[in-house]
Amino acid sequence: MKLTIASAQRYPDLARLWYRGVKTELLPALTRVGAETEVVLFRDAAPGSFPARWFEGVILDAPRDGARDFLEFYDAVLTREADFVLFLDADVFVLDGGWLTSYLPRFSETRLAAVSFLRRTSQPGVYALLLDRNAYRSLPPPVLAPSYENPGDSLRSVNRQPGDRAAIALRAAGRLILDVAPEEAGPRTADFHGTTVLRASRELLHPYLGARFDDLIAMKPYFAMGAYDNILLGALYRALYGEPFAPGPDGRHLSGSATPETLRTVLSRTRPWTAFSRLVDYFDRSDLAFARLSARFGIPAAVPLVLSRADRLGGRLWGSARRLLRRPP
Repeated sequence: MKLTIASAQRYPDLARLWYRGVKTELLPALTRVGAETEVVLFRDAAPGSFPARWFEGVILDAPRDGARDFLEFYDAVLTREADFVLFLDADVFVLDGGWLTSYLPRFSETRLAAVSFLRRTSQPGVYALLLDRNAYRSLPPPVLAPSYENPGDSLRSVNRQPGDRAAIALRAAGRLILDVAPEEAGPRTADFHGTTVLRASRELLHPYLGARFDDLIAMKPYFAMGAYDNILLGALYRALYGEPFAPGPDGRHLSGSATPETLRTVLSRTRPWTAFSRLVDYFDRSDLAFARLSARFGIPAAVPLVLSRADRLGGRLWGSARRLLRRPP
């Protein structure tokens, strides 16, 4: 049995954390079940910034004919000789390799095409997707490409993420894609959001916007989520390696994302309370993922202080009241 673990990464420090998780948890579990495993990492920007010593045993890919960017890379992975492919997003960590490999025997069911361990939208996507390569290869290329449906109709337009159309097509053909319940997957994974998006956005826009870029973090909750998750992962990275995480051109820790001080200032402008309470809910979820990941790595990394206890409590109370008022009688 051959299996390919594949991920598209833009930043070497995040990829270093990601591969530590793969090497310490997934690879030993796959070896125990007799899988011959390869890890393919696509360096989506500045390939030369990925030190080879950090990724021993990894096939380091880069933009080329047939895989000009990370979207084409997904389809290129399907051309590799393997029975199964595990796509794992850049900021997703599997904390229990034995749990994930326990799903491999399920593929003896002829209808099973894939197992999704994480779903962020209405479709499985490729965030943490274990798939039967032959099932996906049966679809016309490009198999995993994103798309827009009905772009001219504001009411019916749909933005399909990578892997969405493939899941829809396979299910229409009678194949099964198993969605693992969040209650089962949550304790066994650590999922962070928007970490790369925020860094790439600052990299591209900050030269033009300067300090005004921080206003975007205040306006866009997804940017605030990414900033907070980078702060958490940065604390773990420094505890592990003693080096700055997400540095900007000045080399300072988190200056390529948002420092705790910057995010604290930004969040002070986040109103109404409903929006703020949703961010607090997300931060609580991220704190739990961070605690699980730190424990798995054996590093007692503390959660950096971004919000005061009073602000957190206020956000939680507002969120609880909002949910209570929406609860049907």
